Amino acid sequence: MQELLDELSRVLGRGVSLDDVAGRVVAHSAQTDDVDPARVRAILTRRVPADVAAWQEQHGIATAAGPVRVPPNAALGFQQRVGFPLRHNGVLVGYLWVLGDVPDLDLGERLAALAARVPAGERTPVRVVVALEPRVVRTVPAGDALPDLPGHVGVSDAHPPDRAGAAYRQALAAAELARLDPALPDLVRWSELGAYRLLLGAAPDEVLAGLSDVLLRTLEVYLDCGCEVRVAAQRLHLHRTSLYYRLGRIAELTGRDLSDGGARLELHLALKLVRLARRP
Repeated sequence: MQELLDELSRVLGRGVSLDDVAGRVVAHSAQTDDVDPARVRAILTRRVPADVAAWQEQHGIATAAGPVRVPPNAALGFQQRVGFPLRHNGVLVGYLWVLGDVPDLDLGERLAALAARVPAGERTPVRVVVALEPRVVRTVPAGDALPDLPGHVGVSDAHPPDRAGAAYRQALAAAELARLDPALPDLVRWSELGAYRLLLGAAPDEVLAGLSDVLLRTLEVYLDCGCEVRVAAQRLHLHRTSLYYRLGRIAELTGRDLSDGGARLELHLALKLVRLARRP
């Protein structure tokens, strides 16, 4: 990899470096006179500083399909640079950064060769975190702590690096709903959106996973009856004790608290969406 980077630096006449999707500096060329303080900090610590990563991600590098020009930021000691997403077998594995402008050259083969050499261990699942005021986009390894961002913040589920675009859409939707719905906290995860996820196109089978046909029928009748145990038990021809047992199993298998109105709405909507999908 080092030889590839040094050769690319010579061809471009610019300093280049390679970061993985988790923000670790994997390798860099011998530095030229155009190196900036932000890159020096990254090289010395072997990690892209959080404020620099936020500036880069704010300009769309985490979801880009092609090169992204990131403008300078004097407060960060950051000169203009161009970022190239690196993909291997369709999976986003890192970013190549070129300081300054990039000559009009075909870099396709060189980029593919670099992508193939990014250590496989660095291709960890990621979460995307979006803040709205001001707009900040961060991509972090799924197991790492979330960044401390102000205002309304959305957090995606864990995704493979090549699905960062889908993760971004989840995080943005969560942040926007946090701003719109006062019942939601300022920081909300996609997994905590309940019925909103279904309205935005999530699969209802995920909500109902693990429930047998008997439990699905029990749940639907219970919810259709407005959660009136006496009425639901009569309709199902069950003793109330048996109905309570089934409801306990449903809560255990779905991870939802059936006394919570939001959870009931999510489950009820999922059941009706499954029925709707059976239309010829």
